[in-house]
Amino acid sequence: MTRPDLDAAAYVTALFRLALGREPDGGGLAHWTGMLAAGGDPTAVLAAIQASDEYRRRHPPEAPRASPALIAGLAVAFGAAPLTIIDVGAQILAAEAHVYEPLRRRDLPHHVIGFEPLSERRAERVTTEAGGALEMLPYAIGDGGPHVLHINNDDATSSLFPLNPALNRAFNHLHTLHTLRTERVETHRLDEVLPPGPIDFLKLDIQGAELMALKGAEACLTRTALVHCEVEFAPIYAGQPLFHEVAAYLAARGFILIDLLEQARYSYQPESRRASMDRLIWADALFFREDADDRMLAAQALAALLVYRKPSLAEHLVARLDARTGGRLAEIFTDGPA
Repeated sequence: MTRPDLDAAAYVTALFRLALGREPDGGGLAHWTGMLAAGGDPTAVLAAIQASDEYRRRHPPEAPRASPALIAGLAVAFGAAPLTIIDVGAQILAAEAHVYEPLRRRDLPHHVIGFEPLSERRAERVTTEAGGALEMLPYAIGDGGPHVLHINNDDATSSLFPLNPALNRAFNHLHTLHTLRTERVETHRLDEVLPPGPIDFLKLDIQGAELMALKGAEACLTRTALVHCEVEFAPIYAGQPLFHEVAAYLAARGFILIDLLEQARYSYQPESRRASMDRLIWADALFFREDADDRMLAAQALAALLVYRKPSLAEHLVARLDARTGGRLAEIFTDGPA
């Protein structure tokens, strides 16, 4: 039972600051204070925070072993070329770093090509990360045709698809989303705007338009090692493709599903106002190219180890690379403690 003297807003704010190092978002604050006002269990707030991917990223388990010798050995597969990262939907997010940030922190030569149609968000990232490794382009990525960009109150949810209130009104936070304005945009296909050469890490976060972008990247996918892609299991946006369609498209092009990451669950909003994160709405899906060449295997192994904390997968990929090159990099995994 909630204590009568508990200041719900102050309590929720303190938990967010201590556990996540930030202020609560408006939707989250309203949801949890409403739950507490209705007599909900105060410990449920902390339990939900600790179960979140954001909390796990901020308080990660000990990183898997990644020796300098292993990193240097894998980097040989890249030759003189930098690690190439393509970031579609490249704005800075308040609560998280770029998913590929661990690769950049290892001082590997790299080149990030980012696409962000919102000028203020593009400028924000350029200002924050000024340097030769980042190239930001103003294109909306899609099928190459004209579309309407729906700019929402939470601009991280802005999309080429309109919001779907028929679904969203039933869930915490989603019910707060609404469109502020629209803009006509000409989309560009990745096959038309990306330079030739290997793509070591393709990240897509464009709010329902990921399949549209992938269909415009038919040629690019043949030279792509991995795809990190936001997917939805319910239509937050009207008319958007869902996870099974994205997975089928990539499977037909030689990619296998590795994992579903950053799984976002939402609570229905019953009359009791009791919260339980019961419905999986979206996640980040990770796909690796199965018929990978040497460079792709090296890129996949680096990502598996440094970004996704999957040491057995990394060792498997390194062993495959060793079998081709005659190398002995996989022995590094067994030279020290597991």
